[in-house]
Amino acid sequence: MKELVLGLVQGATEFLPISSSGHLALFSKLMSLPSDLSFFAFLHLATFVAVLILLWQDVASILVGLVRLDKNYWVLTLKLVVSSIPAGIVGLLFEEKVESAISSQKLIGVFFVVTAVALWLSDKFSGEKTMMTISYKDAFVIGLFQAIAILPGISRSGFTLIGALLVGMSRVEAFKYSFLMSLPVTLAAGLLKIPEVHMSGVVLGSFAGALFSGLVSLIVLRYLTVSAHLKYFSLYLIVPAVLSFLVK
Repeated sequence: MKELVLGLVQGATEFLPISSSGHLALFSKLMSLPSDLSFFAFLHLATFVAVLILLWQDVASILVGLVRLDKNYWVLTLKLVVSSIPAGIVGLLFEEKVESAISSQKLIGVFFVVTAVALWLSDKFSGEKTMMTISYKDAFVIGLFQAIAILPGISRSGFTLIGALLVGMSRVEAFKYSFLMSLPVTLAAGLLKIPEVHMSGVVLGSFAGALFSGLVSLIVLRYLTVSAHLKYFSLYLIVPAVLSFLVK
């Protein structure tokens, strides 16, 4: 039952800009469960599927464009690759330090506060650039924001949205790009950890819970991103931040 709760938490918080890793660590503490990084990574596969379902038209357009050798879609794909490089490098080089950070709930509390401040400021940013018109430099900058979000308590969705808005993307395009660039990272994280996960009915149930709550949270985030109301999440993050400092 506790694992199912973690699955629901993962799905809901992976996309809402409130940090899934930080919430999983916090809920694990509250329910006296060990912070299992492999299990958390496996749940990312559920959120990978959720993104595919919601953005299937964009994913299909990219795949068709690649097959047809459409230059625009090949360039877009290269930009997504560029955006994925920083997080991939940080993940490979600093995995042990991330595991250490996830064991320090007070440090996670600090990162919750950092995310809250960033989200509060983000509603002031917006532009007109699209996925097709951003430069490779823009793509790399967004990737740097994703790399920072490897820290528990720093929201991947929140920081990539902020990065995309800072380089001048429109809110609709920033939302799409943020989650399209998440696909290779979440897929790789999940697949690499599958051998370390002990499969059971409970684990698969957690996967289903993460998929369901992930779809719901994606729809909510899309609405709040477009309407420039990400600041609401800043107010919410005060709660897990305080709990992180209080829990032992």
